[in-house]
Amino acid sequence: MPQARESPAAQHHQQELGLLTRRLAADVTAAATASFAVAPFITIVDRAIIENASGARPLGVGIRELARAFARRPLAFVRTREFAIVFGLYTATYASANATDSLCDFAERDSQMPKFAATTAVNMSLCIAKDRAFAQMFGVVAPSAFPLAAVGLFAVRDSLTVAASFNAPKAVARKLQDDTGVDPARARTAAQLLCPALVQFVSTPLHLLGLDLYNHKGAGAAAHLRVVRREYLKSAIARIGRIGPAFGIGGIGNAHCRETLRAALDAE
Repeated sequence: MPQARESPAAQHHQQELGLLTRRLAADVTAAATASFAVAPFITIVDRAIIENASGARPLGVGIRELARAFARRPLAFVRTREFAIVFGLYTATYASANATDSLCDFAERDSQMPKFAATTAVNMSLCIAKDRAFAQMFGVVAPSAFPLAAVGLFAVRDSLTVAASFNAPKAVARKLQDDTGVDPARARTAAQLLCPALVQFVSTPLHLLGLDLYNHKGAGAAAHLRVVRREYLKSAIARIGRIGPAFGIGGIGNAHCRETLRAALDAE
Protein backbone atom coordinates (compact mmCIF):
# COMPACT_ATOMS: atom_id res chain seq x y z
CA MET A 1 0.00 0.00 0.00
CA PRO A 2 1.59 3.33 -1.00
CA GLN A 3 2.46 5.72 1.80
CA ALA A 4 0.54 8.98 1.98
CA ARG A 5 2.64 11.92 0.88
CA GLU A 6 3.15 14.73 3.34
CA SER A 7 1.35 17.93 2.52
CA PRO A 8 3.41 20.95 1.45
CA ALA A 9 2.57 22.61 4.78
CA ALA A 10 3.87 19.61 6.73
CA GLN A 11 7.04 19.50 4.64
CA HIS A 12 7.59 23.22 5.22
CA HIS A 13 7.10 22.73 8.96
CA GLN A 14 9.67 19.92 9.01
CA GLN A 15 12.13 22.13 7.14
CA GLU A 16 11.56 24.94 9.63
CA LEU A 17 12.14 22.57 12.56
CA GLY A 18 15.37 21.37 10.97
CA LEU A 19 16.54 24.95 10.51
CA LEU A 20 15.63 25.75 14.12
CA THR A 21 17.69 22.78 15.34
CA ARG A 22 20.70 23.95 13.35
CA ARG A 23 20.25 27.50 14.61
CA LEU A 24 20.14 26.30 18.22
CA ALA A 25 23.38 24.39 17.63
CA ALA A 26 24.88 27.59 16.21
CA ASP A 27 23.63 29.47 19.28
CA VAL A 28 25.52 27.14 21.63
CA THR A 29 28.65 27.20 19.44
CA ALA A 30 28.69 31.01 19.42
CA ALA A 31 28.14 31.09 23.18
CA ALA A 32 31.00 28.68 23.89
CA THR A 33 33.36 30.54 21.54
CA ALA A 34 32.67 33.91 23.15
CA SER A 35 32.86 32.45 26.66
CA PHE A 36 36.23 30.78 26.04
CA ALA A 37 37.66 34.08 24.82
CA VAL A 38 36.70 36.09 27.91
CA ALA A 39 36.68 33.46 30.68
CA PRO A 40 40.41 33.73 31.57
CA PHE A 41 40.18 37.43 32.41
CA ILE A 42 36.89 37.02 34.29
CA THR A 43 38.33 34.11 36.29
CA ILE A 44 41.36 36.19 37.30
CA VAL A 45 39.33 39.21 38.42
CA ASP A 46 36.62 37.20 40.19
CA ARG A 47 39.15 35.17 42.15
CA ALA A 48 41.15 38.31 43.03
CA ILE A 49 38.01 40.11 44.28
CA ILE A 50 37.02 37.11 46.42
CA GLU A 51 40.53 36.86 47.90
CA ASN A 52 40.66 40.60 48.57
CA ALA A 53 37.26 40.57 50.30
CA SER A 54 38.33 37.69 52.53
CA GLY A 55 41.73 39.22 53.33
CA ALA A 56 43.71 36.47 51.60
CA ARG A 57 45.70 38.97 49.45
CA PRO A 58 45.25 42.53 48.14
CA LEU A 59 43.25 43.03 44.96
CA GLY A 60 46.07 44.45 42.83
CA VAL A 61 48.52 41.78 43.94
CA GLY A 62 46.02 39.03 43.21
CA ILE A 63 45.27 40.29 39.70
CA ARG A 64 48.98 40.63 38.87
CA GLU A 65 49.96 37.22 40.21
CA LEU A 66 47.03 35.40 38.62
CA ALA A 67 47.59 37.15 35.28
CA ARG A 68 51.26 36.16 35.43
CA ALA A 69 50.30 32.55 36.13
CA PHE A 70 47.95 32.55 33.12
CA ALA A 71 50.58 34.10 30.83
CA ARG A 72 53.21 31.55 31.87
CA ARG A 73 51.04 28.42 31.75
CA PRO A 74 47.81 29.10 29.84
CA LEU A 75 46.99 25.44 29.25
CA ALA A 76 47.32 24.65 32.94
CA PHE A 77 45.15 27.67 33.76
CA VAL A 78 42.27 26.60 31.50
CA ARG A 79 42.29 23.16 33.13
CA THR A 80 41.63 24.58 36.60
CA ARG A 81 38.30 24.15 38.36
CA GLU A 82 37.77 27.91 38.65
CA PHE A 83 38.19 28.39 34.88
CA ALA A 84 35.76 25.55 34.16
CA ILE A 85 33.18 27.14 36.47
CA VAL A 86 33.43 30.55 34.79
CA PHE A 87 33.52 29.10 31.27
CA GLY A 88 30.41 27.03 31.95
CA LEU A 89 28.61 29.97 33.53
CA TYR A 90 29.07 32.33 30.60
CA THR A 91 28.50 29.66 27.96
CA ALA A 92 25.16 28.90 29.60
CA THR A 93 24.29 32.60 29.94
CA TYR A 94 25.05 33.49 26.32
CA ALA A 95 23.42 30.29 25.07
CA SER A 96 20.20 30.97 27.00
CA ALA A 97 19.97 34.46 25.47
CA ASN A 98 20.72 33.14 21.97
CA ALA A 99 18.34 30.19 22.19
CA THR A 100 15.51 32.33 23.55
CA ASP A 101 15.90 34.69 20.59
CA SER A 102 15.84 31.76 18.16
CA LEU A 103 12.80 30.13 19.78
CA CYS A 104 10.91 33.42 19.86
CA ASP A 105 11.78 34.04 16.20
CA PHE A 106 10.41 30.58 15.38
CA ALA A 107 7.23 31.27 17.36
CA GLU A 108 7.02 34.83 15.96
CA ARG A 109 6.98 36.35 19.45
CA ASP A 110 8.80 39.31 20.97
CA SER A 111 11.88 38.03 22.79
CA GLN A 112 12.56 40.82 25.31
CA MET A 113 10.75 39.51 28.39
CA PRO A 114 11.37 35.79 27.71
CA LYS A 115 15.07 36.54 27.19
CA PHE A 116 15.26 38.54 30.41
CA ALA A 117 13.54 35.75 32.36
CA ALA A 118 15.67 32.98 30.86
CA THR A 119 19.03 34.71 31.16
CA THR A 120 18.24 35.98 34.66
CA ALA A 121 17.31 32.49 35.85
CA VAL A 122 20.42 30.90 34.31
CA ASN A 123 22.91 33.66 35.16
CA MET A 124 21.60 34.25 38.67
CA SER A 125 21.60 30.61 39.74
CA LEU A 126 25.03 29.88 38.24
CA CYS A 127 26.61 33.13 39.48
CA ILE A 128 25.44 32.43 43.02
CA ALA A 129 26.84 28.89 42.77
CA LYS A 130 30.10 30.28 41.35
CA ASP A 131 30.50 32.90 44.09
CA ARG A 132 29.72 30.34 46.78
CA ALA A 133 32.30 27.96 45.31
CA PHE A 134 34.94 30.70 44.94
CA ALA A 135 34.38 31.96 48.49
CA GLN A 136 34.82 28.43 49.81
CA MET A 137 37.82 27.69 47.56
CA PHE A 138 39.74 30.95 48.03
CA GLY A 139 38.54 32.44 51.31
CA VAL A 140 40.37 32.32 54.62
CA VAL A 141 37.48 30.95 56.69
CA ALA A 142 36.50 27.30 56.87
CA PRO A 143 33.96 26.41 54.14
CA SER A 144 30.41 26.66 55.47
CA ALA A 145 26.85 27.31 54.35
CA PHE A 146 26.16 30.63 52.65
CA PRO A 147 23.82 32.95 54.58
CA LEU A 148 20.40 33.32 52.96
CA ALA A 149 20.76 37.12 53.04
CA ALA A 150 23.96 36.85 50.97
CA VAL A 151 22.19 34.68 48.40
CA GLY A 152 19.41 37.29 48.19
CA LEU A 153 21.92 40.10 47.66
CA PHE A 154 23.63 38.13 44.89
CA ALA A 155 20.24 37.49 43.26
CA VAL A 156 19.45 41.22 43.12
CA ARG A 157 22.99 41.94 41.87
CA ASP A 158 22.65 39.45 39.03
CA SER A 159 19.17 40.63 38.03
CA LEU A 160 20.57 44.14 37.61
CA THR A 161 23.52 42.86 35.57
CA VAL A 162 21.37 40.75 33.25
CA ALA A 163 18.90 43.58 32.64
CA ALA A 164 21.76 45.97 31.88
CA SER A 165 23.48 43.45 29.61
CA PHE A 166 20.70 41.88 27.54
CA ASN A 167 17.69 44.22 27.71
CA ALA A 168 18.81 47.80 28.32
CA PRO A 169 21.31 48.03 25.41
CA LYS A 170 18.58 47.87 22.74
CA ALA A 171 16.65 50.77 24.30
CA VAL A 172 19.82 52.77 24.96
CA ALA A 173 21.05 52.19 21.40
CA ARG A 174 17.76 53.49 19.99
CA LYS A 175 18.00 56.54 22.26
CA LEU A 176 21.57 57.21 21.11
CA GLN A 177 20.50 56.97 17.48
CA ASP A 178 17.55 59.32 18.00
CA ASP A 179 19.47 61.90 20.05
CA THR A 180 22.85 61.92 18.34
CA GLY A 181 22.25 60.48 14.88
CA VAL A 182 25.04 57.93 15.33
CA ASP A 183 24.82 54.94 13.02
CA PRO A 184 23.07 51.81 14.39
CA ALA A 185 26.21 49.63 14.62
CA ARG A 186 28.10 52.19 16.71
CA ALA A 187 25.06 52.84 18.89
CA ARG A 188 24.68 49.11 19.60
CA THR A 189 28.37 48.72 20.45
CA ALA A 190 28.39 51.76 22.74
CA ALA A 191 25.24 50.64 24.53
CA GLN A 192 26.51 47.07 24.90
CA LEU A 193 29.71 48.35 26.56
CA LEU A 194 28.26 51.17 28.68
CA CYS A 195 25.14 49.61 30.20
CA PRO A 196 26.79 46.61 31.92
CA ALA A 197 29.67 48.80 33.12
CA LEU A 198 27.58 51.59 34.65
CA VAL A 199 25.31 49.23 36.59
CA GLN A 200 28.36 48.00 38.54
CA PHE A 201 28.32 51.20 40.59
CA VAL A 202 24.96 50.01 41.95
CA SER A 203 25.63 46.27 42.15
CA THR A 204 29.14 46.32 43.67
CA PRO A 205 27.93 47.20 47.22
CA LEU A 206 25.51 44.25 47.04
CA HIS A 207 28.38 41.97 45.98
CA LEU A 208 30.71 43.17 48.76
CA LEU A 209 28.03 42.98 51.44
CA GLY A 210 27.08 39.45 50.41
CA LEU A 211 30.72 38.32 50.59
CA ASP A 212 31.25 39.99 53.96
CA LEU A 213 28.15 38.33 55.40
CA TYR A 214 29.86 35.02 54.58
CA ASN A 215 33.41 35.99 55.60
CA HIS A 216 32.45 37.69 58.88
CA LYS A 217 29.39 35.94 60.22
CA GLY A 218 28.20 37.50 63.43
CA ALA A 219 29.64 40.95 62.70
CA GLY A 220 27.31 43.91 63.16
CA ALA A 221 25.79 46.05 60.43
CA ALA A 222 28.26 48.88 61.08
CA ALA A 223 31.22 46.53 60.60
CA HIS A 224 29.78 45.19 57.34
CA LEU A 225 29.19 48.72 56.03
CA ARG A 226 32.76 49.74 56.89
CA VAL A 227 34.06 46.89 54.75
CA VAL A 228 31.78 47.91 51.87
CA ARG A 229 32.91 51.55 52.06
CA ARG A 230 36.58 50.59 52.29
CA GLU A 231 36.52 48.19 49.34
CA TYR A 232 33.87 49.90 47.19
CA LEU A 233 35.83 52.05 44.73
CA LYS A 234 38.59 49.60 43.79
CA SER A 235 36.12 46.71 43.65
CA ALA A 236 33.72 48.70 41.45
CA ILE A 237 36.57 49.55 39.08
CA ALA A 238 37.68 45.90 39.00
CA ARG A 239 34.12 44.73 38.35
CA ILE A 240 33.73 47.28 35.56
CA GLY A 241 36.97 45.99 34.07
CA ARG A 242 35.61 42.47 34.41
CA ILE A 243 32.12 43.20 33.11
CA GLY A 244 33.55 44.74 29.94
CA PRO A 245 34.84 41.38 28.74
CA ALA A 246 31.95 39.44 30.28
CA PHE A 247 28.97 41.25 28.80
CA GLY A 248 30.51 43.95 26.62
CA ILE A 249 33.27 42.33 24.57
CA GLY A 250 31.85 38.87 25.21
CA GLY A 251 28.36 40.03 24.28
CA ILE A 252 29.63 41.60 21.06
CA GLY A 253 31.68 38.48 20.24
CA ASN A 254 28.72 36.23 20.96
CA ALA A 255 26.44 38.34 18.75
CA HIS A 256 29.02 38.43 15.93
CA CYS A 257 29.64 34.66 16.02
CA ARG A 258 25.91 33.99 16.13
CA GLU A 259 25.16 36.31 13.20
CA THR A 260 27.99 34.78 11.16
CA LEU A 261 26.84 31.21 11.81
CA ARG A 262 23.19 32.05 11.15
CA ALA A 263 24.09 33.76 7.88
CA ALA A 264 25.95 30.62 6.81
CA LEU A 265 22.92 28.48 7.70
CA ASP A 266 20.51 30.77 5.87
CA ALA A 267 22.72 30.66 2.78
CA GLU A 268 22.51 26.86 2.54
